[in-house]
Amino acid sequence: ELRGVLLLDQTGPGGVLRAEAAARFTDRMPLAGPGEFLAYLEGQDLPADTLAERAPDDDAVFLVTAAGAAGREWEAVAVAGVQEGTWPDLRLRSSLLGAQALADLLDGRTDSARPLTGADLTSARRAVLDDELRTFHVAVSRARRHLVVTAVRSEDELPSAFLDLVAPPPDDDEPRPLTEVPRSMTLPALVAELRGVLLLDQTGPGGVLRAEAAARQLAVLARAGVPGADPADWYGLPDLSGPGPLREPGQPVSVSPSKVEQFQRCALRWMLESAGGVTPSKTAQALGTLIHELAQEVPDGDLTRLLDLFDDRVERLGLGPGWVGEQARERARTMIRKFAEYVAGSGRELLAVEKDVAVPIGRARVRGQVDRLERDDEGRLVVVDLKTGRSKPAKSEIARHAQLGVYQAAVEAGGFEDVTSGGRETGGRETGGAELVHLGTTTKSLGIQRQPPLGEDDDPGWAADVVRDVADGMAGERFPATATTGCRTCAVRSSCPLRPEGRQLGECPDGPVGEA
Repeated sequence: ELRGVLLLDQTGPGGVLRAEAAARFTDRMPLAGPGEFLAYLEGQDLPADTLAERAPDDDAVFLVTAAGAAGREWEAVAVAGVQEGTWPDLRLRSSLLGAQALADLLDGRTDSARPLTGADLTSARRAVLDDELRTFHVAVSRARRHLVVTAVRSEDELPSAFLDLVAPPPDDDEPRPLTEVPRSMTLPALVAELRGVLLLDQTGPGGVLRAEAAARQLAVLARAGVPGADPADWYGLPDLSGPGPLREPGQPVSVSPSKVEQFQRCALRWMLESAGGVTPSKTAQALGTLIHELAQEVPDGDLTRLLDLFDDRVERLGLGPGWVGEQARERARTMIRKFAEYVAGSGRELLAVEKDVAVPIGRARVRGQVDRLERDDEGRLVVVDLKTGRSKPAKSEIARHAQLGVYQAAVEAGGFEDVTSGGRETGGRETGGAELVHLGTTTKSLGIQRQPPLGEDDDPGWAADVVRDVADGMAGERFPATATTGCRTCAVRSSCPLRPEGRQLGECPDGPVGEA
């Protein structure tokens, strides 16, 4: 029968296509019969096409990739699916044989003997972004008269930043106009719309009646066996798999001073990021790491040596030759000058740099690394934290700044006695305060924020209390989400119930979902 289709039945509508499909099928599965051929045709989401060369058809719509459109033009071009995470696709990739990596090695851009660093990955991602920009330019420049670029905004998807290159957003605060997309005529789309009406659209006039009607329709579909209609299959409704705490009562909890404030601001963000939900290293983070590395190697603040070391190592950041790269390099040099200025004006004895600390406070095991540990004229220990970010805390927050307070509590708990000369009597547990030294702010002058010694506070034990409370919270079973000013840039906002993109699928704003 298949041979008959191929040899005899090429007339009439679709005859040639049937013949080509039969030929391809018999080549792949020579022993299969007509039933398998029909199943093959029915299982195709899109009819298979031939790769053979054909005469051009001016009345046809060309469906091509951006690379396939290179060198060609049309009167009208539609670039669809310009979504965040899809275009640009910043995943690192290479060819099967690693041709690009081999070329970089031969050209001296990489060193096979040196392990990959965060700067290497940053440079690689920047190269991928450049490739994506070039490909996008090819796609949108193929139109002679009309260009249509589409993207979808929903709870699960966001338009790509590339969309702003084609149609910049309005100058005012008005949102970009959106076009409602009608539901597709499929059972999964119908089930999704009914579930949305039932769970989310119960407000406003007639909301309850619409929800009841949606529940009845879902019940009909569930009895018919339509997937997703039965609430028993809905995500988010089953009980928690493990309702117990992360740590048993009395079990030690590792607490990093740099994470205490983050936990206080949003426990859910701390929990998700500590479980691996962090963003890849960015240029600013790599730059900050390099500045801390130089401060460790040249603790005396010798400006000439610092700048020489920076010039030797700046290529690790993968900064380009343009004005953006030069701006980042000049910002780094400014931070180095500020560090040298701080060391020259400190007047305290330096005891250690990048000093590790591990000391128990209650059930908490405080673990961290101090940028600089200094001793003042009275023999007291002063913790210094170098900051390379652009922002800094408000003055009103410094007196009870959590990170500085926890480091001071670590001093009083004996966490740095090993670097002092004689223990308690010589200041091994006496704190002289703590400081934030801001190197990365936009001002040219050096900024220092000082937290007084804990003993001068109305409640000298406030920092130790914070450590104990945070340790109990980190060991608990619930991690509530808290709305803060950092939500917009949070790396785990897609898993946050306070954000539209992070709402649970089975969540109902007015209580538990009723039975359909």
